[in-house]
Amino acid sequence: MGCSIVFTSMEQGKPASPSQLEHQRRTRSMLEDCSALIVDGHFVYASGHHGPGWIAKDVINMDPTRPHALGRMLAEAIEESGCELDLVCGPAIGGVISAQYTALALGVECVFAERVRIDDSEEFRLKRGYDEVVSGRRVLVVDDVINTGHSTKLVLSAVAAAGGEVVAVAAWISRGNVGVESFGVDTFIYLDEVLLPSHAPETCELCARSVPINTRYAHGAEFIAKN
Repeated sequence: MGCSIVFTSMEQGKPASPSQLEHQRRTRSMLEDCSALIVDGHFVYASGHHGPGWIAKDVINMDPTRPHALGRMLAEAIEESGCELDLVCGPAIGGVISAQYTALALGVECVFAERVRIDDSEEFRLKRGYDEVVSGRRVLVVDDVINTGHSTKLVLSAVAAAGGEVVAVAAWISRGNVGVESFGVDTFIYLDEVLLPSHAPETCELCARSVPINTRYAHGAEFIAKN
């Protein structure tokens, strides 16, 4: 079970422009320079699936100049796509940084959705009066790294529940596991794609080979505590 690291278009389904290719090059260089791209491990993702790779977004965010630069590039890609929006919404906690810097570059407002537990399930909600801010407005949902799309879909549901219209999804990095069909939007924009496959625990080859689960990143510590 390996990781395929590829270059792809920043707007899913459309050929890359010269500016998009330059954004991809800069994004990948940034990941490598700060050692945020980790492969050949064993990680547990928010969806509960397992996989061999991880993008340590917290390492990226340690130097504010990196998310600032990524936010500017993502904003340029969004403007190039012709997407019309009123505000940006991101998932707390990690996605707030990417959403804020992107909104700053676009010159629009930014809100965030928060994860809540309901019995044995979870969802995102717009609190702090943000539901009123979102209602009746065109919303761009922004995250840093999109893997299975689990958290992103919960944010989309929160925006819809508040009466907002999701016009597009955008991210610094797509993990190649989801697209516009999964999100129910016409536009999914990202700066780079890193293909890191994921599998249910029952079919995880890493588990079958007893490869130790990484407890520093992702949700490995929680998984071990429950099992």
